[in-house]
Amino acid sequence: MTKSFAITATLLASIVSGPASAQDVVRIGGTGNYGPVLPVAAAQELKLFDKAGVKVVFTNFAGGSASMEGLAAGEVDLVNFFPPGLALAKRSGVKATIVSAGTVTPRGWHLVVGKNSTAKTPKDLVGKKVGITSNGSTTDFFALWAANEAGGAITRVPVGGAGLVPNLLSGNVDAILAYPPLSYTVLLAGDGKSLIHFGEAMKPNLPDVWIASDAIIQKNPEGLRRALIGLYSAIVYMQKNPEWAIEFISKKTGLAKNIATEEYNNTIKGLSADGMFTEAWVVESLKLATLAGIKDIPAASTMFTNNFIPVKTVAP
Repeated sequence: MTKSFAITATLLASIVSGPASAQDVVRIGGTGNYGPVLPVAAAQELKLFDKAGVKVVFTNFAGGSASMEGLAAGEVDLVNFFPPGLALAKRSGVKATIVSAGTVTPRGWHLVVGKNSTAKTPKDLVGKKVGITSNGSTTDFFALWAANEAGGAITRVPVGGAGLVPNLLSGNVDAILAYPPLSYTVLLAGDGKSLIHFGEAMKPNLPDVWIASDAIIQKNPEGLRRALIGLYSAIVYMQKNPEWAIEFISKKTGLAKNIATEEYNNTIKGLSADGMFTEAWVVESLKLATLAGIKDIPAASTMFTNNFIPVKTVAP
């Protein structure tokens, strides 16, 4: 057993001691085909949640904002989103907390213009229209960051995830904020050009984290802990088994093998293997909210708990 799969005998015994109890049902929500969320399905296929002694029910949402709304409504217990979105939710009274990191930098996220665009730098998009998925989404905040870097305002146009590429190709928008694997698809097809790779341009800012409701943290912390063990065990397995992971990504998402390979190399390999993060990274992420003119943002120190990290992992 390698160090990545190391686990104490006591914890291992508690994990595999028997079937999950009714209390150990954890409802996870997210966009199923989004790279950082794919390990949930991988954990189900590898039966890692079973091994961790927890039953997981997954609900697919159209995006991070919708996932957060589901958490706020009590439909799910654990979702994949990002700190500024949580800050907005907490301002509205939603009781939820960051419990672990997904990715540290936005690998595979690009500001993309059409293949025939004359734009060379983000400055060329000042005053132009940039397609985003929805207001308050990660794409929205990254578009604001790009505008700040360009030194001028842009018009952010919500078109939904499915509408990003069609609106770019039709010329309805001058650029799009493309997330993986959509970014890989449009760039490898030659339908667009990248002006910014946010994964290289930004400081660590936690573009996706796992956020749990305060209710499950308080009432069923052990179930949540076991769910995280299953999830991060799948991440570790995927990172150590590229052939299996690429085949799984292709099968699960319907992506061509070359796109699935990009998804693996840029997204899956960039996922945190133990959920660790620092308060400084949360602070950096919340700076994106200030770009939107959002005031009264909760202090970074109130946004997270360290009680569930580092996440221990087990082998299938």
